[in-house]
Amino acid sequence: MSFDLSEFLTEGLISSVNNGLIPSDLATVYAGNYLVKSLITQAQVTQVSDAITAYKAAQAEATAKASKEAQKVAKQTDSSLAAQTESTVDHSSVN
Repeated sequence: MSFDLSEFLTEGLISSVNNGLIPSDLATVYAGNYLVKSLITQAQVTQVSDAITAYKAAQAEATAKASKEAQKVAKQTDSSLAAQTESTVDHSSVN
């Protein structure tokens, strides 16, 4: 079994982006540098690029979902506070 440097570099970049170890923009620069030095192929640069695109899409989806959940919780909290406030106000004492 021989060591494949291009595969190692490609998988390392993809894994590093997916695990948040390096920003996607930096991984793109690294991939370009590796390509210029003939350490990886154009197909592997495309692999890295596709993985970065998928990672960004997943992050955007997770952010949108978290934002939606936060808005839902805030709305429930507002409704709960309004109900508590309404129940503690004695409207009969207001003239």
